[in-house]
Amino acid sequence: MRDKNIVIIGAGYAGLRAARKLGKYNSARVILINKDDVHVRLSEIHEVAANRVEPDGVAVPIRGCISSGASFVKTVVSRVDFEHKQVFTGTGPIGYDYLILAIGSEPEFFGISGMKEHSFTLWSLDDAMRIGAHIEKMFTAALKKRDAQKRKELLTFVIGGGGLTGVEMAGELAESIPCLSKRYGVPQGEVSLIVVEALPDILPVLKPNLIKKARKVLESKGVQLMTNSPIMKVDSTGLELKSGEKIAARTLIWTGGVRGNTFIEKLGLPIGGRGRIKVNEYLQTTHPDVYAIGDCAHIVVDGAPVPQQVEVAFQTADCAAHNIMADIRGYDKKKYRPKIYGTVVSIGRRYGIADFGTISFTGLFAIMLKRLFDIHYILSLGCFRLTLEYVAHRIFRKR
Repeated sequence: MRDKNIVIIGAGYAGLRAARKLGKYNSARVILINKDDVHVRLSEIHEVAANRVEPDGVAVPIRGCISSGASFVKTVVSRVDFEHKQVFTGTGPIGYDYLILAIGSEPEFFGISGMKEHSFTLWSLDDAMRIGAHIEKMFTAALKKRDAQKRKELLTFVIGGGGLTGVEMAGELAESIPCLSKRYGVPQGEVSLIVVEALPDILPVLKPNLIKKARKVLESKGVQLMTNSPIMKVDSTGLELKSGEKIAARTLIWTGGVRGNTFIEKLGLPIGGRGRIKVNEYLQTTHPDVYAIGDCAHIVVDGAPVPQQVEVAFQTADCAAHNIMADIRGYDKKKYRPKIYGTVVSIGRRYGIADFGTISFTGLFAIMLKRLFDIHYILSLGCFRLTLEYVAHRIFRKR
């Protein structure tokens, strides 16, 4: 008998996984709330931003993914009353016995002057589509400019941040530039692609020898790497570095960091690093019936914060689902223990780097591994049809 209500807010990797897990049980009613009716695979949106993959190639209809034992409500959450166990939404209040917060994260601008107002973020499907349209617009505008300096501004593309997202965006964009140059009749030599990183090197999560390979591949594609170069100020005409150097550009794609969703501040829960919700070893907040998972949770294990990754999102969803059912059915909860298997980064369509600690792979084989991981995540959502669509978009429908 389903005498308990489990409400999940957010349908990212963690929320959707939790809904599928909990929907298989008959001990509770599961309600998944999200403001959109699609789940977006954020780890792939750089391919949309570079106009290689169609937007529907990374968007998954939520109703087609959740188990029959779960229901979906498309609405916006305005607030949560923890005392009376009510989630207030645009369609009315929804009561809960257990609540899972999977509300994700958003870009962190680190207080950099003008960054939020004058940069493009890459943290949603709308962001990716906006970047793709803007890049084409810059090439179109450059054709009409006779002034060499103005053309240079239009054709200079800067990526702020040399982490995984920044490098993957740079790799994709570097491969699309020759096509764009040919299509719009713009000499490829006039186009500049720059990665600006505040740290001493790019991809700090990789081993030094793999970082060296990544640098070599990016530079071979025409990407200029500027490390030890914190951005201090941004305006509509470009950016200024800590060194005082100015880069004139009409395009800055910011990938320099993420923080917890600002909605977290409205909840009144204890907050940890970068605006995320503090949780205990069972992923519970200060309210034992409220859990936080995925990017919105500040999880500390053995004194170190757990990184925000897709595999962590899935693992925290599984752990929270287990603990809620343990509470309902009267068996032991389990502590969350992360299992980080490694990192795979793509640098364009044909070259990747996979670092699994003791072993590593580079080149096309690493890209194949990344695709297999993507397929694994899609299959874990329980829909074979989505896997076929993924393959179709990556092989047969490339733009």
